[in-house]
Amino acid sequence: MGAKKIRDEIKYFSHLEHIWWGAKTTAGQRRYDNKFKLFKKTCKPTNTSKILEIGCGDGEFTKRLVKLTCRIIASDITPAVVKRGREYFGGKRKNLVFKLENAQKLSFKDNSFDIVCGISILHHINLSKALKEVFRVLKPKGQIFFTEPNLLNPHVFLGLNIPYFREKMEFSPDETALVRWRVEKILKKIGFNSIRVTNYDFLHPKTPHTMLRLVEKIGKILEKMPLIKEISGSLIIWAKK
Repeated sequence: MGAKKIRDEIKYFSHLEHIWWGAKTTAGQRRYDNKFKLFKKTCKPTNTSKILEIGCGDGEFTKRLVKLTCRIIASDITPAVVKRGREYFGGKRKNLVFKLENAQKLSFKDNSFDIVCGISILHHINLSKALKEVFRVLKPKGQIFFTEPNLLNPHVFLGLNIPYFREKMEFSPDETALVRWRVEKILKKIGFNSIRVTNYDFLHPKTPHTMLRLVEKIGKILEKMPLIKEISGSLIIWAKK
């Protein structure tokens, strides 16, 4: 992503009262909770783990990460949302630091982190550049954990390609979505190991509260079905250095 696109992204997110339209619904919050549970199960962070979150926004996933006892650096390129994150926590969490960072050019030294994670960030930036930086700052055998929108999901595809839906879903000007096999190819080229890019999540953010459990149960089944799983709402990206 070039300098102009980066400026456009910063400008766009500086004027939003929230990071995305589905974050504050009951189902939207459940999706964050589920991703945090999956993060813990997959990455198994310990008390000594050092975690970098990129694209933290104003801290929706960060609110879950601080439940851990390890050290967390939450970073984003947009000053306004980093400011909101700092204000929300008010310096009360000794294991948490917010930093203004460009994910495509991180300021951290090589081999600095045990885990690098992010929720819906890689599709906003240059995927190859960002993952190369993530690889650089990871310690040997360090892990990555990202969840990203799946381009093959009909709702995501229509939202990105039809102007009316794009505006309603509050997509940023240069926002896109990812395809599973392209992500796998880039990870392999950079040098990651034990790569797993899996289909995940059929829970729509607008799902009524009374239907959450039913939709989640159906979603778990669909995530395992050949072909059908390819239209899941999200991709889970995990790998080791």
